Amino acid sequence: MRRLLPLLLVLSPALNAAPVDVAVSILPQKFFVQSIGGEHVAVQVMVRPGSEPADYAPTPQQVTNLASARLYFAIGVPFETPWLPRFKTANPHLRVVDTTRGIQRQPMAPGQGVSTGQQPDPHIWLSPPLVRIQAMTIRDALIDADPAHAADYRRGYAQLAETVNTVDSAILHTLSTTTLTQRRFLVFHPAFGYFAAAYGLAQVPIEQGNKEPGPARLAKVIEQAKRHGIRMVFVEPEFSQRAADAVAAAIGGQVVTIDPLAEDWPAGMQAIANGLARALGSRDKLQKITDSIK
Repeated sequence: MRRLLPLLLVLSPALNAAPVDVAVSILPQKFFVQSIGGEHVAVQVMVRPGSEPADYAPTPQQVTNLASARLYFAIGVPFETPWLPRFKTANPHLRVVDTTRGIQRQPMAPGQGVSTGQQPDPHIWLSPPLVRIQAMTIRDALIDADPAHAADYRRGYAQLAETVNTVDSAILHTLSTTTLTQRRFLVFHPAFGYFAAAYGLAQVPIEQGNKEPGPARLAKVIEQAKRHGIRMVFVEPEFSQRAADAVAAAIGGQVVTIDPLAEDWPAGMQAIANGLARALGSRDKLQKITDSIK
């Protein structure tokens, strides 16, 4: 019987099943899927580091690699609109899972409605409450595709939920126990609306409609920043800093780079919180954020 055990282990499909090939649009999604799926998933990321998901064009090799994918976790970034139908044409068996399901989408910036032709804000991964919803959708899709490992997917989800709760609690504690000098923060690209909504803040975008701001827009932003005493301009590494530098020079402030597309989601959220804490006057709580998220 002992001699048969190695052979039984080799033949067992549950123990030797190939990982489920899945694809995601951006790096933070890889963190979510990998956290839930563990060794049972192999994750392809379409938007490469340093690229902007608004107008990303996948390489021919990336499209070819999708031939083996069983699931595509869509998140609503603009490049998906023209490309998801092409991915389905290249791989008719590909199941597209909408991870925005159950989430109330908001406009990209104040004054823009989601029914005016503008795409709703896709940055739902920057809100811990919304990440919990996305994680449930990912968990359920993986269980449906690979029921043999359902228990593992549920455990992975539970562990990810704990991580999300830790991140959320750390940011809430920092912002709620400190007297903020202001609640508005200046950004080049309006990527942080969901983050702001989760914590009672308000982003002031320089860019509107994915276009470089003209002189009139810059003048308005500079006047608003001076009126509210804003001294930091946040910019993402994928965008030009020219307009941000001009605003910072006019208000006597500085440009700070923060990355909403970090693959290490907890560290990326920590970096955003740290930057906002410095800008909004929460310096005394920075170490608590760092310690609690590690």
